[in-house]
This record gives sequence, C-alpha cells and structure tokens, in this order.
Amino acid sequence: MMQGNKIRRVAATRMNERSSRSHTIFRIILESKDANQKDGPVHISYLNLMDLAGSERVSLTKACW
Repeated sequence: MMQGNKIRRVAATRMNERSSRSHTIFRIILESKDANQKDGPVHISYLNLMDLAGSERVSLTKACW
C-alpha cells in the first residue's frame, strides 16, 4: 500500500486541495477456517477498495492535464 501511494498522482483543483489524478485499487484477500476442525474447509473472501480518479466535474474544478 505504501509503495502504491508513493506513485499516486494528485493535483489541486478549485474543489479539492489534493484531488486524485490516478485510480487506486486495493484488494484484501481473507482466509478463515474453524479452529476446532483441523482439516475443515477454508473460507475465502475478497474485499476490493477503489478510488476512481477524476470523479469531479472538470468544468467546476478547472482541472487540467
């Protein structure tokens, strides 16, 4: 996560001092199983967090590329 944050692009707009200029996707994979069952099934879940760049209205923010 820290490595991705280092290369993340941000810029100031009229609406936001640190507006994201790049997409960020962070995926967490969770594995769990019953501690009482030695050979029991493993349950896998995925949590996806996304920050999509450029969601503000360009006409209002005066953002330029």
